[in-house]
Amino acid sequence: MVAGAARRSVMVLGMGLPRQLPPGGSSSGHGPFGDKAFKVALIACVVLVVLGLAMVLLGGDAARSVGASFVALGSLGLVISGAGLLAERVAGRRPPPPPEVRDRNGRGPRR
Repeated sequence: MVAGAARRSVMVLGMGLPRQLPPGGSSSGHGPFGDKAFKVALIACVVLVVLGLAMVLLGGDAARSVGASFVALGSLGLVISGAGLLAERVAGRRPPPPPEVRDRNGRGPRR
């Protein structure tokens, strides 16, 4: 520290913790975005693998390298999602019931 320099604290206004996801926003056990988003992500991974294989087999040098990257990313996504599903099954975790069942709380229809 330089002699005579005062210590100052810098405060940045408007900064804070990131917004949290709502607690009940997900209707299934497949992550915070729900079952539909999980299935879309799986389909996107499969499309990446298929597209990447086509690029590797049919493309030139640049297309082959991009295709290999697509295959690697799609495969990584499939492996990670499979590991997550396996971990849920081993842990015995089941998706929560649909919202209409949770709202009733096992007491039958509302009147």
